[in-house]
Amino acid sequence: MDSTSKHIGFHSKYCNGIVCPNLKTDPEEYIDFLIHIGRKLTQKAVLFPVRDLEVLTMLMHRKELEEFYHIPMADLPISEILLNKYLFYKALNQYKFPHARTYYIEEKSDIKKIGKEITFPCILKPFHSASFVIEFGAKVFTAHSIEELQYFYEKAVDKNLEVFIQEIIPGNARNMVGMNAYYDTNGVPHGVFMYRRIREWPHGMGNGCFIESEKISELEKSLTSFIKKIGYYGIVDAEFRYDPRDNQYKLIEINSRCWMQSTLSARCGANIPYLAYLAALGRSLKPDIEIKDHLKWVFIGEDFRSAMKGIIDRKLSIKDWINSYRGTIEYSIVAYDDLVPFFYSLIPYYHK
Repeated sequence: MDSTSKHIGFHSKYCNGIVCPNLKTDPEEYIDFLIHIGRKLTQKAVLFPVRDLEVLTMLMHRKELEEFYHIPMADLPISEILLNKYLFYKALNQYKFPHARTYYIEEKSDIKKIGKEITFPCILKPFHSASFVIEFGAKVFTAHSIEELQYFYEKAVDKNLEVFIQEIIPGNARNMVGMNAYYDTNGVPHGVFMYRRIREWPHGMGNGCFIESEKISELEKSLTSFIKKIGYYGIVDAEFRYDPRDNQYKLIEINSRCWMQSTLSARCGANIPYLAYLAALGRSLKPDIEIKDHLKWVFIGEDFRSAMKGIIDRKLSIKDWINSYRGTIEYSIVAYDDLVPFFYSLIPYYHK
């Protein structure tokens, strides 16, 4: 389901696309539409939100929707700890989990005080990512001076958006690692999968466009401890950043929904959305199998842009870029038995 039939998923032979109201502009119509669809179903379906705004809205209307749908995640008071970055970092601080130094702004004058303590560049991060991205088309603001901090803060406040200031942990794309799993109601992880980011776009604060499966044993113990403490269950897509200053993996964020690279975990033996589906229906979960290492996932268009910038900046050689494509690769869109979505994705501005 999407608010536009231009979404590439509508062109897959494995999907039945349904155009729905735009959640950003018509949240009540969106929920009414889900209920309308639900009444036509012969049995309850499982809802899989793929954006934070969908997670928040569905959980706010959980009682209405659960008559027709299974929603495989914890209730809003718990899930909101992962959705609201203020609550998230407050919880990390409370349970003493390693994370980037974070500063909260009570009033504008605090910015000068914070500016004297923090190292530039630093970032202004929103409490709610979904609203921020809708408004500014970016996940964060990067400030290189106190003046820029003040400017970006005022820009966010003008849109009634709350932000906080955070240090940037040094390192490149490879310092970003992640763990994905389905956590059951007892806080036990199933389908544990880990990866390392190889390239990202845009550089610095972008999304992983080339990642590789890699077991990093420290992540599971750390993440499971946190998940149990907050009482969450459901799909987890957690991102960590390795900090070379103290040799710690620091928790950056946890997404409580499906994510773009989930096909890599499935290719490696951990089909996490399917595990959530089975759990939602009360079926037994299949035992975990050994996850394959060094399989790669690539989003070709964004990886090409990332590689070209790396080559121009002399941070990546053409030879290393070509060699990185050796081995088993899972493509973000390309599927040889379902090529229409890939060709459709080549149309300029197809996503708008």
